[in-house]
Order: sequence, then structure tokens, then C-alpha cells
Amino acid sequence: MGVKIVNSNFSIFTTNNADGLKNILHLQLRSLKYTLPVILLVLSIHVAAQVKRIGIPFIRNYYPAEIPSGAQTWMIDISKDGLAYFANNDGVMEFDGLYWRTYPLPGGIVVRCVHTASDGRIYAGGFNQIGYFITDEGGLMRYKSLSELVPKTNQNFGEVWKIHELPYGIVFQSYKQLMIYSNGGVNILKAPESFHFSFLVNSELYINDQQEGLFRLAHDRLVKIPGVDLLKGQLIWAMIAKGNNILIATADMGIFEFNGYQLTEWASPNTDFFKNNQVYCGMAISDDTYAFGTIQDGLVLCDSSGTILQHINIDKGLQNNTVLSIQIDQYGNLWLGLDNGIDYVEINSPLTYFTDYSNLSAGYAAVLHDGLLYLATNRGVFYQDWEKLQTNAAEQSFAIVPGTQGQAWDFKVVDGTLFCGHNSGIFTIDGTQATKISEVQGGWTFIQPEDRDDLLICGTYTYLVKFENVDGKWVDRGKIKGFMESSRFLVNAGPQKIWMSHGYLGVFRIHFNEAYDSVTKIEIYNSNNGLPSDENINVFEVFNKAVFTTEKGFYEYDVRTNSFIPDEMMRNIFPQESIQKIHRDETGNIWYFTMNNAGVYRLQEDGTYFNLDVPFRELEGRFIKYFQFVYPLNEDHVIFGIQDGFVHYSPKFPKNYQHGLTSFIRKTILVSLDSTIYQSGKTEMTISTPIPYKFNQLRFEFTASDFENPSSMQFSTFLEGFDSEWSAWQSRPVREYTNLDHGFHTFRVKARNIFGKESNVSSVIFEILPPWYLQWWAYVIYLLVIAVFIYMMAIYVRYRMEKSKRQEKERQKRLFKEREKQLQTEALEAEKEVIRLRNEKLSADMKQKDKELANNTMQMIQKSKSLISIKKELSKLAREINDENIRHKTNLLIRKINREIDTENQWEVFESHFESVHEEFLKRLKAEFPDLTPREMKLCAYLRLNISSKEIATLMNISTRGVEISRYRLRKKLRLSHDTNLTEFIMTF
Repeated sequence: MGVKIVNSNFSIFTTNNADGLKNILHLQLRSLKYTLPVILLVLSIHVAAQVKRIGIPFIRNYYPAEIPSGAQTWMIDISKDGLAYFANNDGVMEFDGLYWRTYPLPGGIVVRCVHTASDGRIYAGGFNQIGYFITDEGGLMRYKSLSELVPKTNQNFGEVWKIHELPYGIVFQSYKQLMIYSNGGVNILKAPESFHFSFLVNSELYINDQQEGLFRLAHDRLVKIPGVDLLKGQLIWAMIAKGNNILIATADMGIFEFNGYQLTEWASPNTDFFKNNQVYCGMAISDDTYAFGTIQDGLVLCDSSGTILQHINIDKGLQNNTVLSIQIDQYGNLWLGLDNGIDYVEINSPLTYFTDYSNLSAGYAAVLHDGLLYLATNRGVFYQDWEKLQTNAAEQSFAIVPGTQGQAWDFKVVDGTLFCGHNSGIFTIDGTQATKISEVQGGWTFIQPEDRDDLLICGTYTYLVKFENVDGKWVDRGKIKGFMESSRFLVNAGPQKIWMSHGYLGVFRIHFNEAYDSVTKIEIYNSNNGLPSDENINVFEVFNKAVFTTEKGFYEYDVRTNSFIPDEMMRNIFPQESIQKIHRDETGNIWYFTMNNAGVYRLQEDGTYFNLDVPFRELEGRFIKYFQFVYPLNEDHVIFGIQDGFVHYSPKFPKNYQHGLTSFIRKTILVSLDSTIYQSGKTEMTISTPIPYKFNQLRFEFTASDFENPSSMQFSTFLEGFDSEWSAWQSRPVREYTNLDHGFHTFRVKARNIFGKESNVSSVIFEILPPWYLQWWAYVIYLLVIAVFIYMMAIYVRYRMEKSKRQEKERQKRLFKEREKQLQTEALEAEKEVIRLRNEKLSADMKQKDKELANNTMQMIQKSKSLISIKKELSKLAREINDENIRHKTNLLIRKINREIDTENQWEVFESHFESVHEEFLKRLKAEFPDLTPREMKLCAYLRLNISSKEIATLMNISTRGVEISRYRLRKKLRLSHDTNLTEFIMTF
């Protein structure tokens, strides 16, 4: 049973087919990890046996100022891991797909040659210098010079131009000698006169001596090649295997073919080109395809007959026309070392380009008509002879059709007439002549009604325009009345009806009269009629029916409900919901576009469809949004419109999209120090030096050897013990970790290219030391601290026990004293209580005496009032009585009454009672205010008892006014202010 491999062209290779066997073997070998790298490279080159002749391969320019590098690159080689190395003026340059690194030779000399050997070493040579680079334990590339192994008499060997790896050693070639490095030593073979260049062809090393001719190295001696005397004295720049023969390119005489015994001029139709443009380098890129770099006119790719398949120079995208070196990489593409810069030419691709190097710009439509390929661009309609495009590598530019300058939108061929929709109107094009047949601006597209082959309707910015075929000539019948909308997408909906989709308003069904000169009815369908929205709805004719694309998938018109429903048939065949545009070619394949990508559903023999989008992933984001375009010219040629021109796709081009991909961890960086601790190009590595815990924040930089689409590379990472699963795919080639735990860690990374191919898993093992508090000496300190702690605890416990005993004694003493003090306090409290009770009793007695004194005083006041009243009556009576005797007796009574109201006696009685109640008051008052009179002392005593002024007047036998005057005088003697109350002062004194 055969093995089936699906490529871009769906070719089926079986084990009975030699080419298929090579493909199978190639894929199987690529799955092995770094085994048989030379066979892998040979097989990958053999698969890329076809070079496209139409269009210009994609070219990526690496400018010296951007890399940075020296201007000239003299040799290029690809390592078994897929890294590219360049012998450059500034040193050996390494490129991994994302990062460039430069490794200079001692003294900064120009590196003329570089070779990646099977032992992993990178050999290099320059002026009086040979040696190799090798990765040290820290992952850094270190240079080991071999010049000191050369005998001293031969150490002035000048520039080293070539390096070759033979079974018995590494051969360095300078103009003066060959230096064979083997078994730790260097053997010397002197040049007969002066070597020029050397070439390894079919495992044989040939060396050209500028005077003596061509030699072959036979282990340790030079053997003269017979039959090539014609080349004696000529500079040979390239020797390439052509089957069992050898192609020999000279500086001035062109290219010769040597069969081992006879030299003939290569029978190439381009002999003059090779002579005039001076071949400088060359190599076989397959069994029958060769690449030559010239000094004057860039790169040419030829077949075995010498016919130029591709000619790429500065006019087609190279930085420079002088190609100093060529190398094919693991993907079958070419690296070019130029006189100024480095270029990458993607020859192993089914995609080639017509862009500004072909005099084109943004592409909108294409059509092949009468042997000419017409392209509609934003600058006009351009054309080129289709046969020349396929056969003549020099004819890859286009010329404009005069009069079509401006935006061109679409083409339509009807009955042998080529129509062109243009911003300025509608044209017919015949050969290289364009005729404007309508002035209606903005011709979007064309459609023929299904019931009228003699009519053509053009949708424009604002109208529908009608054309009629009259006697074989198309005549403009003007605008169709009754409809004024931009009509970019038109599909027949039956007799006298068409569908038109509008970018913002939904879908229109337009009904025409029988003559198609006016619209009789317009039906509008949008989100109210089953469509998911009003916007971004397009209509196309597929499987002889109208198919509507939306953001939610395919829809179709349902006649029964006069609305739209999901198109289940289309959805089952084409499950992608994001399809925006769709086109069915003549073989039944369905081409489609999403917003940024393209693909094709290829019709299989069993009637099913296979989705193929891998070849077009390189075009992601390059299509013109909402104006994506594809033109399947036939099974061998498909043309896409892109933002800067057109892309030619060859479905039968044998590209392998499953090439092995190698990931690399390039740097391990201590973030806190911004210091690189490991730098390597290996896939598995171990950092031997442990990392201190305080630097446990690490950043990893990684890459993968994808030269075709490096900017589209994605990475997934995993750190054992930290991540729970692989990270999501992301384009950033950096991963940073913080606060990593101590111990051993393994960081892993894998890559995925734009075609979905995953790489190997690269890893780096590293150790983070424990923090200082977890080091062995820290544990010793911890043990000592614990021992000291236990000892101190024992002492402390003993101290605490003794202290506890002392504290208990002290507590007992304290309790005794506190009890004693408590008893004393209780006794004192009892004594205070007795005093309080005694004071209360005394206070009560004083209050009682105060009451008695007050009562006595009141009695005195009443008695005085009564006696005064009697006295007044008796005095009045005595004046009225005439009897002298009675008057005399009356006066005696009055005198007795006066004696009774004698204030002195009353005062003495009052004072004695007052002093008994208010002890020492009068004495204290007298002592404080010695100038007080007895009357004022009496007034103070009465005020002490809070007696009113009227009552005091009675007691003192004076008027109330006199009392007030006495109070005023008393205030002055007591030195009281106006705001001080006299009575309150006396009572509180």
C-alpha cells in the first residue's frame, strides 16, 4: 500500500514513484534529531528541483546598517541545526531566524570563508588566520586559532579564501598553499605557482592554479587535470556538478562543461550574458537547476541547458548587483552575500510576485485575453504577453494600457470583447488600445441576464448601465431607469431579476421590464428578513445558485417565506463561518477569502472537498480588505491581488511545508543585573554554575530557524515546577519569571511556524541556590542557636523557679502588709465615721441653736416692736393728759419701757447666744477688720443670720435708710468690690 502525501498541488506520491520516495525519505529523516544532516540537506535541495519562471520570488533584504554588519559577505554556510553563518568583513555572522550575532576574528580581520563542520565547529579563515569557533561551557562562542599549528616558515600564507571538509580533515586554501587540519596538526601543500580558488565537486577537491591550471587533491598531493589546458591562466570562479560532468565558470570566457577528459563551451543560449556579466560564484540547487551570482547583473537561475529560469537583480529587489556568495538553506531557498548587504531569495515557493519591481501597484483584477495578461490596479490597466511571462525571465514587467490611468476595478470578457470597469467610466480593450464606451463613473462589475445573451449590465457607483450587442458590436444604451444605488456584487435571480448586495443596506432583488431599460420593482432584504445583519453581506453564484456570505456563515433565499435562512448545504461543505468572498473555478475548486487570509476547497475524485490554506498563509494581511481577488487562470496558474501588486501561485509546485523546524534557547539573563549567564545555539543545555537565590528573576530569549517567515513564528513555553501547562502560542520570543524557588528547574520552549509545523522542544536546566537562610552553614548556625537556646532555657527555667520562690515570699509579705494596711484603713475609716457622726451631731446642734438664736432674735424684734408701739401710745397719751400726776406716772412707764428696749442689754444677750452658735466669728471679723465699730459688728452679726434690712432697723432702733447707709459703710471697710454680695461674704467668712 502506498503512502499518501498531500502537498500544495495535491500530488500523490507512492513508494513506487522515485520522486515520492525521496519525499517520504526526506520527511522521515527530518523527524530524526540531528542525524545525517548532510543527507537531509541534499534531499531537501533535491526536492526543490523546480524553479518558477513567472513572477519574482519574494526577496528579504538585510541591510548592513540594520544587522549590523560589514558591507561584503564572502561565503555563506548552513549548520546542521539550521543556523546560517556568513563570512563577513566584520567577522563571522550568525543568524537564527530572529537574531544576528557577530563573532570577530583576532585583530578584527576580514573573514573570507566559513564552514560549518559535521563536528559542530564553525571553521573560519582570514588574513594569516585559520581556526574555529566552538561553544564553551557558558554557551558562548569562543575562537580557537589553528595558525600556531602551521609551521613558522609557512605562517605568512595571506588571505584564506576557501574551507572544505574532507573525510581526512579540514582543508584551508589560500593563494600560497593548502593547509590540511587533521589529528591535531596542520599539513602544508604549497601552490605550484599561485592558487586562485578551490571547489568541492562530487566529493573531489579541485584547485585552480593561476599559472599551471587545474589540479585535484589526492589526499596529500596535487594531481594535474588533463584536458583543460584551455583554462590555463584563467580565473575560475565556480565549478558545479552537472550529473557526472562539471560546469566551470570563468571570469571572462563564460562557462564550460567538462566530462572528465574533454572541455567544451556550455551550449547555453545565454553564453553572452555569462561572459559579459562575469560569473563570480555558483552552485547546483538541484540535479538540473543551477544558480550563478554575477558581478555585473545579480543572480540567474538556469536549467541544465543554460536557459535562464529567473534573473534577479537590483531592478527586481536585490540590494546590489554584485553577488559574492550563494548558499541554499534547509528550506531550498537561497542566501546571497552581496557586495553590500545580504539577501534572502525564496525560490522554493509556489508564490511569486508582480509588485513595484514589475511596475505595478495595488491589484484588483486580472484576466487573460488574446494572449495578453491584463491586470487592474489603482494606477490603471497594465498588460504583458503571457507567453513571454512564462518563458522569458527578463520579461517580468508590465506596461500600462494608454488611456486607462486611474483606478481600474474589474474585467469581463463577453463574446470576445474585453470590458473594463474603471473609476472614470467603462472601457473596452483590444490589444493595447482602450476605448471608453460609457462616461458613467465607477464601473464595479458586469453581469449578463440569464434570459438575454445580447445584453450586458454594468454595476457602477450610482447606476446600472445597459449595453446591447447589435450586429456583433456592443452599444451603450445608457442608464437603467428606476434604480440609483452602488452595485458592486450582481448575481442573476431569474428572468428579468438580479440580486445585488450592498455593503451597508443589505440585499436588493431588482426586477426589470422586458427590455431591461427600467426597474419595475425593488425588494430589500436585511436583518428584518432573516439575515444576521444589514452590513458586509456579499452575493456570489456557486453551484448555479445565489449564495450569500455573511459574518455568520452562508445564507440562501427561501421562496416559501420570502426571507433568508442558513444555507445548510454550503455550511456542511464549507464549515468556515468567516468566509467573505467565494469563487468557483472551471474545475470545480472553490476559492475563498476571509478578512485576512485565503484558501481553496479542492474538489476530490470522490466529490468531497479538501480545504487547503497552507500555501497562502504567507499572504496573511497582504490582501486588500473588502477587495480580495483571485483569478484561477487554469490548473497551473492562479493570480491573487494584494496591496502592492499581484501574486502568482503555481498549484503544482512541489513545496514541502513540513520541513523540520529547530528551536533554540539563545540567552538566559539575570534580570536584576541585566547580565547574560548563558548564551548558546544548542537545543539542550545545562547551566553548570548555580544561580544565587537573590537573582531568582530570569529572562529567557529563544528563537527558531525559520528563514522564510521569521516574523510569523510563534512560541510556547513551559517551566517545570512553576507552570501547570504549556503557555498559549505567542509571537514574543521572550519569557520572564520572577521569585523562582530554589532547586533545579528545566525551562522548555517549542516553536510553530506559519504553516503550523511545530519544532523540537529545546530545554535548559539550571539550579537556583537556596537563600542564605537555607544554606548548610545556616543549618549549622541553626543547630548552634538551638543548643544555646536550650541551654539558656534551662538556665532561664532555673532562674524562673528561684525567682518564683522569691516572688512567692515577697507576695506573702506583701499580702501580710496589705492585710495590715487594710486593717489600719478599716480602723481609720471607723474613726472617720465616728468623727462624721460627731460632726453631724454638732452640725445638728448648731442648726438647733441657730434656730433658737433666730427665734430669740425674732422674739426680741417682736418685743422691741411691741414696746416701741406702747411707748408711742403712752407718749401720745401723756401729751393729751392734763393731770400732772397721771402724766408723771405715764412718763415713768415710758422710762421703764426705754430701759426694756435698751439695745446694749439686748445686744449682750444676743452676742452671748450668737457666739455660742457661730464660734469665733466676731473675733475673726474683728481681727481681720480691726477698724469696725460695735454697731458695724452688730450689723455683721445680723447679716450672718440673714436678717432683712427692715428687721435689722428694728433691732438697732434705726430707720431702714440708716441700715442701708450702715451697709454701705460696712462694704467700704470690708473692701468689697461692687459685684461682691455683702450678705454672701459675711455668711461665708
